[in-house]
Parts: sequence; structure tokens; C-alpha cells
Amino acid sequence: MAFSDYLIFVDESGSPSMGGRIDAQYPLFVLAFLLVKKNDYSQIVCPAVSDFKFKHFGHDQVILHEREIRKDQGSFRFLKTPQIKQAFLDELTDLIAAMPVQLCCVVIDKAKHQAKYKTPAHPYHLGLQFGLERVLGFLELNGE
Repeated sequence: MAFSDYLIFVDESGSPSMGGRIDAQYPLFVLAFLLVKKNDYSQIVCPAVSDFKFKHFGHDQVILHEREIRKDQGSFRFLKTPQIKQAFLDELTDLIAAMPVQLCCVVIDKAKHQAKYKTPAHPYHLGLQFGLERVLGFLELNGE
């Protein structure tokens, strides 16, 4: 059996819960699928991210967690100075923008989804279905 040339990483943002407790400040549920060739991951992505971490933290064990970066918490306490934070974010943004990856995101506005359907599909299940359909299409187009 041949192995795929691609890795797929999946992450979510927001809560998939429906019901009467949809957060009006963030009514979205997002599933993001990141596709990257294994060779690009090992030879470009990993070294670039490690270099960034070594530069800013002295090691590469820190996890670049959005919430901690945004709130200047944990390893990111040094970002409390606006100029330092902006320079860090600009460098991280440039790093990510240069990555040889494909991104497929499914965004569900839970309030609109609930209003439109009598029995709305669970956002996580719906996001997974739509995301995997798109991932399959990408992989097929790329000979996988």
C-alpha cells in the first residue's frame, strides 16, 4: 500500500453547541483543514517554525496557541509591549503566509443555521462533512 504525499491537520474555532446558548459575540463554528506535502512539511515548515521559536523563546517546545498570544499569557507575556507584540505578529504572519500549504475552512454561523432549518445538522458533523468533501476533491486533483 502506497502512502499519501500529504498530511492533513484539522483544528476548530468556536463551540459546535447549538441550542439556546449560542454566544452572540462569537456565533461561528469553524473547522480548518490544512493540507501540506510531507516533503514540504519536513523540509520547509518544520525548520521555519523551529527557527522562529528558537529566535523568540530559545527553544522550540512552545506551542503557538492563539489565545495565549492574543492575551499575552504564559510564554507570550513578553508581548505586553505593543511594539514588540506587533513586530512578533508581523513576523509570524509573514512566516505563515510563506508556507507551502493549502487551507480549507468551513465556517458555520450557528444562529443563521438554526434559524434556517427546522432540525439543523450538528455544526461539527456538517463542518466535517463539507471539509472532507473538499479535502477529497483536492487530493484527487493532485493524484492522491
